[in-house]
Amino acid sequence: MTDKTDFSLELDVNPSSGFKPLPDWVAFDVCKAYPLPGGELLLHNPHNKKRALVKPEVYASLLRCDQFKTLDQHVAKIIELNPGMQGQQADIRKVFETMLESGMMVSAKEISNKFKSKNSIPVRNDAASPVVAIVTWERPEALERLLTSIATNCETRKIQRLYVVDDSRKPENINKNKKLVEIFSSRVDASLFYFGQDEQKALLDGLADRLPEYQNAIRFLADQSRWRNHWTSGLARNFALLLSCGRRLVVMDDDTLCDVYNPRRPKPDISFSDEPREADFFSREQDWEPRHQSINPDPVTRHMQCLGLSFSEALEVLGQNHLKPSGFANATTRISNDLHSDSPILVTECGSLGCPGTGRNTWLPEMAPESLKRMLASKPATKNALSSRLVWSGRNNPHFAPRPNMSAITGFDNRKLLPPYFPIMRGEDRLFGYMLDFIYPDAVSLDYPWAVPHLPIPKREWQKKDLDFSPNHSFPRFFFEKVMDQKPLCLATSPTERLKALSAWFDGMAAASAESLEKMYRDTRLHTISLQLKDLSLLLEKGESAPADWKAYLKDGIEQLTAAMARASDENFPTKGLPQTMEGSELIAFWKEVWAEYATALNAWPKIRQAAAEIVDGAGDTP
Repeated sequence: MTDKTDFSLELDVNPSSGFKPLPDWVAFDVCKAYPLPGGELLLHNPHNKKRALVKPEVYASLLRCDQFKTLDQHVAKIIELNPGMQGQQADIRKVFETMLESGMMVSAKEISNKFKSKNSIPVRNDAASPVVAIVTWERPEALERLLTSIATNCETRKIQRLYVVDDSRKPENINKNKKLVEIFSSRVDASLFYFGQDEQKALLDGLADRLPEYQNAIRFLADQSRWRNHWTSGLARNFALLLSCGRRLVVMDDDTLCDVYNPRRPKPDISFSDEPREADFFSREQDWEPRHQSINPDPVTRHMQCLGLSFSEALEVLGQNHLKPSGFANATTRISNDLHSDSPILVTECGSLGCPGTGRNTWLPEMAPESLKRMLASKPATKNALSSRLVWSGRNNPHFAPRPNMSAITGFDNRKLLPPYFPIMRGEDRLFGYMLDFIYPDAVSLDYPWAVPHLPIPKREWQKKDLDFSPNHSFPRFFFEKVMDQKPLCLATSPTERLKALSAWFDGMAAASAESLEKMYRDTRLHTISLQLKDLSLLLEKGESAPADWKAYLKDGIEQLTAAMARASDENFPTKGLPQTMEGSELIAFWKEVWAEYATALNAWPKIRQAAAEIVDGAGDTP
């Protein structure tokens, strides 16, 4: 747009209305817009019941301002999107002022006041010991290293039960893992149990005996033999949930260490948003040694600090009696409207040092803007980011988010009705986070500002193929994000009823035609590629002074994504994914059957949880 545009748009602005100074952080609220004769729109804010009349152009601009930012930042954004408005900053500012005064925009200060307490809140002291579950798979060396760190750094007397949930298939690794549990049983003060194929079968048989009508659902969620040829990290995590019903739970990946490191740039304030984590890059492990705490705290105890508390209680524990307005920076009104003082903290997370946990090194453009800017300001940092798997990913301050990201050591409040994991496919933790957000729309996760090492065995290195932006054939991964599309459509309030609504949605996916699923898969793929292309092109355009390696990385990505878009838009684009042995109609039929079984399992899950609690608690010290 090159012509100047009049932004006043006949919107009445009364300079004598006694408008108070604007707060530091404001955002457009989630308002409904209704067309009126004459071309104006009636905006109605369902949260405060206020109304305002605006021109369509104003409404279109306001929709771009749903993140909490300073007023100057909002004005600058409007100018960036509409260069023809350059010079109209004062008019744009007056429009924002009027929208704030009329209740169409909200201030972070008003929201943060809801969490401010005049008197100290008596924080609940839940002394119940947590259950800790290590999820392991064919990696005895990693398991031994983790158990050593637990015995060294954790107050294991505070752990109610410690399980090694073994998803290994190779007899030699199973035997090694059993032996390790025997050895370390005398080195920890908690009851340490090996939970492998025999133990898993015994629990499943016990559940099937109690719930014969749900036998198929039980086998679907947690029977290794049912999924012999699939990646089953979700299955092992389901066992962790079943072994800890009614308790708080900490789950550890076997390739991590219970060794706590501080962030390089700690910040004192608490924040809330769904912004990505910060990142730093290293060339060798010794570079992060200065972050190591001299007296190493127990990460399990640290998770217990806030897990299961309310939002306001956690703020007290973390040293603040409210969330400062600046803590809402870049949060959207859509997620902040769900936040209240009693919002439960159902998941706690921490950062990681080492392997970023991604299969490809194409996530760099999506990192937090501050981290990206810092990386590009240093040629060595950029080189490390492109060539090394030694990454710090985490937070510089305590950070709340509407849904969890999951981490190498994660806390769960399993006293609540948490959803079961999808038993197969990678990315099961992301789907779990989406489903948890669906079931508990007002819940939050807490990302602590400390990290633990994540060092896979054997050590991983980036390969040339890992720099390919072209998406793999991934039918039916698109359904992960589709879960979140259903969240605002569900009007049920109780977690049990919302879980039923999720079940009904999966049933609907199972009943969908093959043609509609193929279309959904292709549309999602094209949409994702187009967004990536836009982001990479913008970064390349703005990165004239960036290191040459970075610009080459972006150019390669643009070329790869352009070719991928051409393939995905071709009429002969194949439907492929997992399992790799199937494609087309056979693959779609497989997933329709899986979705139908998962829908049944979701309905059965509350009773399965109850039966598991009775079996495990009734067994005393025997799992």
